[in-house]
Amino acid sequence: MRVSGRLFVNAGKVRIQTPKIQRQVKTRALTGRSKKRLQYKKFLRQDEIIFNGKPVSVNSYVIRKARGLAK
Repeated sequence: MRVSGRLFVNAGKVRIQTPKIQRQVKTRALTGRSKKRLQYKKFLRQDEIIFNGKPVSVNSYVIRKARGLAK
């Protein structure tokens, strides 16, 4: 299929107009065993298991509310 010259003139117009920025250095996301370890550590915080001197379930409303998970 033949293409007229105008299409080739406009090719790459948007990419040329966008400003060049440096690539950001991003931290790698954890995977595998280390990700599970982080999840358990986050979910089973030992300092919040006791509330008002009484042991509380991990899924307790009080703990979920403190973490911002309660509705």
